[in-house]
Amino acid sequence: LPDSHFVGVDLSKRQVDDGLEAVKHFGLKNVQLKHASITDVNDSWGMFDYVICHGVFSWVPGKVQEKILDICARNLTSNGVAYISYNTYPGWHMRGMIRDMMRYHSSRFNTAQLRTQQARALLDFLAQSVKQDQSAFSALLKMELETLRTQADHYLYHEHLEEVNEPLYFHQFAERAKGKGLKYLGEARIGTMVTGNFGPEIEKTLRILATDQIQAEQYMDFLRNRMFRETLLCLDRVNPNWAVNPESLRVLHVASPAKPVTADGKPLETVDVGSEENVSFKSPAGMTMATNRPLLKAAMTVLGGAFPGTVPFDLLRKQAREKVGGAADPADPKQVAEDTQVLAVGLLNCYMGSDLVELHGAPLPAVKQVSEKPVALPLARYQAARGLAATNRRHEVVRLNDLDRHLVPLLDGTHDKAALVEKLTVVAQAGQMNVQKDGVTLYEPDQIKGALESVMTQALANVARMALLVQ
Repeated sequence: LPDSHFVGVDLSKRQVDDGLEAVKHFGLKNVQLKHASITDVNDSWGMFDYVICHGVFSWVPGKVQEKILDICARNLTSNGVAYISYNTYPGWHMRGMIRDMMRYHSSRFNTAQLRTQQARALLDFLAQSVKQDQSAFSALLKMELETLRTQADHYLYHEHLEEVNEPLYFHQFAERAKGKGLKYLGEARIGTMVTGNFGPEIEKTLRILATDQIQAEQYMDFLRNRMFRETLLCLDRVNPNWAVNPESLRVLHVASPAKPVTADGKPLETVDVGSEENVSFKSPAGMTMATNRPLLKAAMTVLGGAFPGTVPFDLLRKQAREKVGGAADPADPKQVAEDTQVLAVGLLNCYMGSDLVELHGAPLPAVKQVSEKPVALPLARYQAARGLAATNRRHEVVRLNDLDRHLVPLLDGTHDKAALVEKLTVVAQAGQMNVQKDGVTLYEPDQIKGALESVMTQALANVARMALLVQ
């Protein structure tokens, strides 16, 4: 977004310095990063269309929380949107209890590393102690312990061992925002706002219990035992329109990672889009949706072929119609209108109730075919060269294996496969990368080169699948 201006603030000088290094490397003129406190932000910083505060609100003292809300109220443009994430009750009651246990046990140790190690040791002890217990308390504890044991050290320390972590109920957050002249707009993940996802009986009861959106959201938090929110706010003089209009999809870009599957969940090689036979599509997370509508089946196959990239809605309609059979732009406007309505409603329902469909305001192009001399995203090359996880075209953090970390920085458009193998062979000979065959580390140049040649095509295809290529 070269015509936009970005300002970042962080109390950690090292984080700001790392960011400034990247800004300088890429010659960015529209990004400012400031080493300052949130409490330093004032009217002189300017007005913003978006204020994003992720992973901060629950972990700072009350006066800083108030300042965050003040910034949203004072520094947002008239139609601006603020995003604030925070921990919530009732879900955090159980997690907060485990946090108290870990903080009590680790408080006697004086370094972050030791405290984290001891916190993990306590988690292991608790897990062993409740292994055979079948009580309700133990069941909840086991579930939380399994979640926490897989988290990274930095997350465990930030979330559970830092001094401040103040969850609150959603209605309390909404009330505090209202007191600052802010209004609840919605959630970043809109599917969580849909009462219909609980089933017709629960939806009916929720409509009786809740007299407004705030109450509905709070009751849904009770039902989900929700522990984290990503809330969107706007100024109180704005009147949000919560009506969901399928026609809105026409200006959006659509993506889907879903694949067709058989009734027993096995991959389906081909989809008969011309028939009205029911076909199921499954997301990587395991959610499914079934449809017998030819146009929607065709659209899902188009999206599957384009993923990880997006397809503009109108182009998706045209390509789906061609797959079903018929002109992409028929002379009859009625046919276009009918196709648009069927597809928009089907995709919107899927988006609201599952993770099978993504909607984006801007296109996210993806290169699926590896060129002779591939080019990776400049930012990904920069990050990989520094041993960091890479950011892809979909704005996702991608974990890189040892080969990827050395391969991605070389993808600058000047190396074909043979040159890439030669470069990586030198890296491996220098002891900077471990190349193995059948579990045995290789040291001879010819053996290293042969092993790399055998995996290079697959490695480049994997980089493409991670949406890291631009050419």
